[in-house]
Amino acid sequence: MQHPKGGPAPFFLTSCTSRLRDDALLTRALELFAAGYHADALLAAEYVCRRFPMKRIPAILRAKILQTGYPSLTARAWHAAWMTDAENPLLQDIMLQSWLKDGGRADVASLGPAFLPARCRAGQHASLLPILRTAGVTHTGACWTAGDAIEAMVFLGTSSATAPRATLLLSDETTQYQFDLPGDGTRVRLTPPRPGAVWSLTLVQPDGRRQLLPGSPLAFYPAPSICANAAPGTTAASDTRPVSIVVPVYRDLALVRACIESVRTSLPLNRTPARIVVVDDASPEPAVSAWLDKQAISGAITLLRNPCNLGFIETVNRGMRMFDDHDVLLLNADTQVHGDWIDRLATALYATPDVASVTPWTNNGEISSFPVISQAAPAPDTRELALIDQTAAAVRAAPGGADIELPSCCGFTMLIRRTVLDAVGMLDGTALNRGYGEEVDWCMRARAAGWRHLQATGVFVAHEGTVSFRAEKTLRVAQNRGVVVARYPDYFGEFAAFQRNDPLFGARDLLRGALAQSRAAAWLRKAETAEYTAALPNTVAKKPIPANLPALASSCERIAIWRHDPLAPMARQVLALARTIASRPQLRLRLLILGGASDALLHTGVVDQVPALLGEALPLLDDLRLLQVAGCRAVLTASPAGLPSRVRPVLLDDSFDAAAWLNDWMSRNPGAKAA
Repeated sequence: MQHPKGGPAPFFLTSCTSRLRDDALLTRALELFAAGYHADALLAAEYVCRRFPMKRIPAILRAKILQTGYPSLTARAWHAAWMTDAENPLLQDIMLQSWLKDGGRADVASLGPAFLPARCRAGQHASLLPILRTAGVTHTGACWTAGDAIEAMVFLGTSSATAPRATLLLSDETTQYQFDLPGDGTRVRLTPPRPGAVWSLTLVQPDGRRQLLPGSPLAFYPAPSICANAAPGTTAASDTRPVSIVVPVYRDLALVRACIESVRTSLPLNRTPARIVVVDDASPEPAVSAWLDKQAISGAITLLRNPCNLGFIETVNRGMRMFDDHDVLLLNADTQVHGDWIDRLATALYATPDVASVTPWTNNGEISSFPVISQAAPAPDTRELALIDQTAAAVRAAPGGADIELPSCCGFTMLIRRTVLDAVGMLDGTALNRGYGEEVDWCMRARAAGWRHLQATGVFVAHEGTVSFRAEKTLRVAQNRGVVVARYPDYFGEFAAFQRNDPLFGARDLLRGALAQSRAAAWLRKAETAEYTAALPNTVAKKPIPANLPALASSCERIAIWRHDPLAPMARQVLALARTIASRPQLRLRLLILGGASDALLHTGVVDQVPALLGEALPLLDDLRLLQVAGCRAVLTASPAGLPSRVRPVLLDDSFDAAAWLNDWMSRNPGAKAA
């Protein structure tokens, strides 16, 4: 069957609606993969992955194809597939096994135990334990809440003929209790000695070392609720309060030191009275705790230390309670600040009486990220930070500068009005697991009471990102996202609309323009082009994707259309070329459209399309590598921006004649004709 303006293969795809086309392409990709046409299969799977970056099935198929075609990308591919469904036991096991084969024993030992609480509770842990043992995790276990009690399982890897016994320490902020229980994986039930507290369980290993049991901490206090007088009142700027800068600390002395020293340097430059409150969450690194002790003795910081790890949420809550008449400035320990940043944040917070919290620009902070929304970039160094922050302050102070309302603030740096904390409560560690999503839940509680949250466009804070959790962030986000969805069903739709419409674009563009003319221009160029890998496990991140990939087996030859815009004037030349190819069914030739494609172009039946990467997608293969995968023999474009110098594209302009160019190209590439 031949379409009047197109070709036959496969014709059913050409007339599908978008949703049916996605399903049909996945089916087609499976058929092509089974037939050995791995390039064709990968292009079809990549199309669906880019349209739906958080869908599991397309990501699994893409991982299988990449595992077959490019074994060196196996660990990356299965990590990307796992990110679409982080609580899926099968994907967890496959990913961890791929890391083991790639030399990532340390990554498996770090992340794998975090899967145990949910899997032990559901009885799905048997396949995970051998993987952990291969990675060197001999003694481990898990705990979780069960009503008003704690349930736990402990696995002691031992050759003892008798059933091993395990010692668990149950701790809150002040007290510790000891329990003796089976170490053979028997499920046990413990009753907390005191109701309404936050508890952590520590496993005492046979050699005496102590290890936090995955699943800790476990909170038993009631979920925060909004008090009756929570609505905004009339607060003048003169009613501003002193500020507690709450810094939760766990590990990485270099980053912790840089953060706290940058804050200390900034304090004399701010009029707002401020105290640094550091909470050491039972750091496993003695050097971190020793350095903090010295700072506390010198009077530079107020130091709190958890006797047992309580996780990010409860550590922050403890810090916020320290000075209950202060506003709270949450600050991650992997940040750096500059100048009178506190005063500028306070000015934004108290500009109107209904603002609950404000957050600054950063290189890595979800919708507050700069220079691209929701896209992390490398952190600037100290000199670059000073230039960027000063420029942001100047742009905000100039005519047209304004702070902009957000659906929620990002907790890497977040100045919170104390009266709102008193009204809506602290962060919720009862329903939310350890970290991620807690600031969204808090912001939504405040919004329900009538408060607003702002982007403080006159402040920039450098943020390394995902230092404490790294790859575990994906699991924590997945676990806590369900809680947020249940409480606020419209939030993620609103958040996605904010990303799509980008109300911050104008402010970001002003800052970008000012930086492009400054000495920070080099950082700006680096930030706009860098592949950021902070969320990747260490082993995967240290093995970059090869710059050049060999072409995979394909059913045809391909010509690429680079960064195609279906609304641009040159789109008619691309359509003419596609129709010319479609009119010659003897050709083994297709177009690979990188970018947008009109229905008319798709209906020719000789087009493979790969849309632009979306913000949520973890890039496995960028557009340049897709050219290599498909073995494209020519690249046509109206604008060669983004193409390396070694690629010499054919420019699409008013003089381009599709039929003449194709005839000339075929004379030089006879292999594109069918046998």
